[in-house]
Formats: sequence, C-alpha cells, structure tokens
Amino acid sequence: MRDICFTDKTFDNTQTHTYHLSIQISLDGFYFSILDIPKGKYIVLNGHHFFLKRPRLLLKHVREVFEADELLTGNFKSVEILYATRKFTLVPQAFYTRGSLDKFLWFNTVQERGYSVLKNLFPKAGCLCLFDIPQNLNDFLVAKYPRCEIKNNLLPLVEGVLRRNWSSPQRVQVHLNFFRETFEMVVVNGSKLVLCNIFNYKTERDILYHVLFTFDQLKLSPESTELILHGQIPQVSPVYHLFKRYIKLTSFARLDTTYQYSYTFSQLPEHYYSSLLSIYKCE
Repeated sequence: MRDICFTDKTFDNTQTHTYHLSIQISLDGFYFSILDIPKGKYIVLNGHHFFLKRPRLLLKHVREVFEADELLTGNFKSVEILYATRKFTLVPQAFYTRGSLDKFLWFNTVQERGYSVLKNLFPKAGCLCLFDIPQNLNDFLVAKYPRCEIKNNLLPLVEGVLRRNWSSPQRVQVHLNFFRETFEMVVVNGSKLVLCNIFNYKTERDILYHVLFTFDQLKLSPESTELILHGQIPQVSPVYHLFKRYIKLTSFARLDTTYQYSYTFSQLPEHYYSSLLSIYKCE
C-alpha cells in the first residue's frame, strides 16, 4: 500500500495557528489530518504506512515521519493524537478510583516493562478507557506537542456513535473498524454502549465468525441491526459481500456532515479514515 498525500489548495503554512492537527498512530501506520477551524474544513490528509508487529518498534518509524514531513512542524492551535492498541479496558466511572490505573488494566492484559498507562474519559458511555503505550513513544509525542492529549483510537468511534444515536433509542448498530490484522467492534443500542472489543483475524472467515458469534450471543437481529464498516477495507472486499449474505443492513461509514472536506479527499473511500476525521471535539 502506497503512502497518501492530499493537500487542499487553500492550505496556508502561515495560518497553522488557526488549524487543528489530528494524528492517528497504529502498527499499520502514521496518519494525520489538518482542519481549518474557522472554515470548518479538513484541508490535509496524509498517511505513512507501516507494517509492524510490535509497538516497541513504533518510535523509530514515528520519528522518521516527523523528520520527513514538514506539514507536522506548524504551530497548531490544537493537537489530538489517537493511538490504537489491543491492550485496553473500559471501567465504569462509578468503579474507578484514583491511582488504580495499572490495577484495572493489568487485570485483563499481560503487563510489560517500558509501557505507560493512560486514561481517557468516554463521557457519553459513562466509563474510562485505560490503555498502554510505549513509554518512549509517549515521551516523544509529549515533547513534540506539550499541550496535546493522547487518546485511545476507540474514542471517536464510541462517542461519535452514541452522540448521533442520542435521539434514536431503538436504533441497534454494530460498528467494525478495520486494521491490517485486527478489527475493533462497537455495539450500541440507541445511546447505550453494549459491547466494545478488539479481535484478531487472518482470513475473511475469521471476521465473519466473530461478528456472527456476537450477533448470536447478544441476540441481535440480522434483519434490523445495522452493520457499519470503517477503516481500510476496500469496497470490493470479500468481507463486505460475506456480510451482505447474512446481515441485511450492511454498509460503509460516511463522514460527519458537520464539516467540509477537501476535493482532494475524493480519491479515497469515505470510511477509510472516519475515526481520524471525527476526533475533533468528539467528546
């Protein structure tokens, strides 16, 4: 997969103090977008693809992106960073106590040295997301952008879906966000979060198994439940056609119509970077 670089003709490197920078980091790559806040328009979308197996390798590649991409050097009004990791857990606000970050996270995952534990509030879901990030990567990003907040990649998906469904209490949806070897799954019933998890896969059948098993366990109707696909899954993917055989209301995610998007973005399907393009003020 080739790197991407889409820049609107209205981009002005002397006006970055009026721009918002959104960054998404995962084992698959480093992607970023720039929002012209006064105009409410996304004017830059760039992607540097990785093919990594371990989070400890991220710092080297992230540093190389910063050294090579001049668009990241602007004095931005605000910066938000999404980090995708398999090691996370959601804790209801009522159960969380200060100083218990590590205890909650390592109860569900294996602890490794050299990692920091961060937390984000998911206000509409009524919970906190605890997740790990390599300590050296965290320190590097904070040094680059001292005022930025590093957020779990699930935040814009979970909070965005719950916000949009606030007035539709009977609406049941399953959202899948795809990476190269994993996918995030979010199930909502109206404005209530029902399930949030991440799964590994190797084949299309693996994906279908996890999704249909979830439908069965949660007793979701394949006739009335919406299945919405996000991330870098091609529109001609066999997965999409498999889903259509079993789940009637299968579709690809659409971008938030609150904002405008550069004409240059039209070369990519809308659902590819839906999380990155919805993080701004998603809480």
